[in-house]
Parts: sequence; structure tokens; C-alpha cells
Amino acid sequence: MWVTIREQEVLCLLLQGFTNKEIAQRLCISGYTVRDHVSSLLRKCQVKTRTELIARYVTRLVSRKNMQPPTSVGLCVETNQT
Repeated sequence: MWVTIREQEVLCLLLQGFTNKEIAQRLCISGYTVRDHVSSLLRKCQVKTRTELIARYVTRLVSRKNMQPPTSVGLCVETNQT
């Protein structure tokens, strides 16, 4: 998936839990522009919600690192025990 630098910045702030208004303030852009970037990211990832977008991004990161996803308490379980 190809995304612009600005979309990457928006996604990074989304992952940190910021709202559109907070993202707009941090990036010195309008809330409408943030909304457009989020909509573009949703379309490119073929998802309907911000939650799905974040889940898809985190899943890709985990699969790239070949790690298990976090457990319900947020800790990774070590699988290479000798």
C-alpha cells in the first residue's frame, strides 16, 4: 500500500490515540484535511473504521517482526524456550 508522507504522519498520530482535532492542531492543518487523510487511508487499506485501520497496521507490524501478538494483558509470550 502506497501512502503519502502526510498520511503516514496522520496514521502515526492515530496509532497514538489522537482525535482528528488534536491531529489537526499538531500538524497545523484543518480538521477537514485530517478527515480527508483518514478517509484516504481507510480506502487504501479497504477498511471501514479507524479501529480496523489500526488493527490492520498493527497486524502487519507484528507479522513483519514474526512475533506473536500481545496477550490480553499486553505482554508477548516468548516461544523460543530451550
